[in-house]
Order: sequence, then C-alpha cells, then structure tokens
Amino acid sequence: MKNSKSEDYILKVILLLIAIIPIIYFNQVENVPIKAFILGTGSWGIGSIFKIVAHQLIVVKLQDKNRSIFLTSLTNGFLSGFFELLAAFVIILLMKDKFVFDYNAIISFGLAIGSFEIIVVIFNKGNDLLKGTALEKSSEKLVEYLDSLQGSKRYTFNLLLPVMERVMATFIHISTRGLVFITIITGNAVPILIALIVFILADGLLGYYYYISGRLSTSKGIIQLHFYLLVITIGVSAIFFSLMVPYMNIAL
Repeated sequence: MKNSKSEDYILKVILLLIAIIPIIYFNQVENVPIKAFILGTGSWGIGSIFKIVAHQLIVVKLQDKNRSIFLTSLTNGFLSGFFELLAAFVIILLMKDKFVFDYNAIISFGLAIGSFEIIVVIFNKGNDLLKGTALEKSSEKLVEYLDSLQGSKRYTFNLLLPVMERVMATFIHISTRGLVFITIITGNAVPILIALIVFILADGLLGYYYYISGRLSTSKGIIQLHFYLLVITIGVSAIFFSLMVPYMNIAL
C-alpha cells in the first residue's frame, strides 16, 4: 500500500509538470495569450459533451446488442474524432476575427487540451473516468492487473507508460488541431480527414478495442497498445509539421 501511494504521488507530480511547463513556455516565452489555451480547452469540453451523449446513445447500445467489437470500436473512434474536431473547427472559425490564430497559437490550442486532460487524470482515481461507460468492466480488470505487478515491471507499467501515454496524447491533440487549422486556411479537406482517421485509429481501433477485447489485462497487450500509439503519434506529428511549413508565418 505504501509503495502504491508513493508511485501515485510521483506519477502525479511528473504529470503536473508535463501539463504546466509547456503552457508557461508558450505564454511567457512565445507570448501566446492565455485566450488560446482557454479556447482549446473550451473546444475540448464542448466536443466531449456531444461525444459522451453519442457514446451512451450509440456505442453502449451497440455493445449491449453484442455487435462486432470491431464495428463498436470503429464507431467510438469516429464519434470521438467527429465531435472533438468539429468543435475545434467551429470555435476557430467563430473566433478568428477576435483572436489571431498563428503557428504558436494553434500549437497552444492543442497543447491546452492535452494539459487539461492530464489535470483531469491527476484528480481522478483508478477507473473513475470510465464509470458508467461501456468500458467500465474492462477498466476494472486493467486496474486489478496493474495493482498486481511487482518490481521493475510495476514501475514500468504504473509510471513510465502512463507518462508516455499522456505525452503521446498531447502530441496527437496538437497535431490534429493543427490539421484542422491547415484545412481552414487552405480550404483543403484532406488534413482534417487525416485528423479524423487518427482519432478512429487511436480512440477506436486501438484504445477502445484493446479495452473491450480484454487485451489490456496482459503486459503484452499493454505494450502493443503503446507501441502502436507511438507509431500513430510520430506519423500524425510528422504530417502536421511538414504540411505546416509553407504556412508558418500565416495568421488567420
């Protein structure tokens, strides 16, 4: 019990630093207004409300009807991406005459979402965030498995991988919102479609599928999930930053 509390404290401190330091940097060094961070978290909040409702109305019912795990996971990922990206798209369009969106601002917009999610994780215990969802039972099994680990494996799965997962999630938020920004300034729908595909893969065919299929009750499944998420993170980040090069000095 003592080791568990110590690990939890260390993890929360590390995550808190990861959430706060980048925001301080962009605000104090790059002079990005706090408003960019507020707009980012606001878009996430609005998108989350709609996707939670959609999850209960569609995804949970699909699971209750014993539909294909693949179909259920695909649907979950699509709904997650659709509402989060749509919220970002609408807010950027609505605020572009009142706020200057440029390269650093759009990075801060996505960064704020990743940092806010970290804060939410820090102040919730175990599987609290998944209670009432279709993933509640699977998340309980994951928590039990992680608690049963010992030695170096325990630190790897309870400290290293959770930190890695939050960092990857933040980069995905930055890159997908960046792709939304590129679609708005170019009128080309391909970037935002790439962002949607990333959500379908990360939130659906990986995150949701690995939970619901029980693969996260083994160390092999957990490592596989993080490896695939790492590949997606590197891929979407590379796509965003490469597509953004011609528009580095453009402000919306």
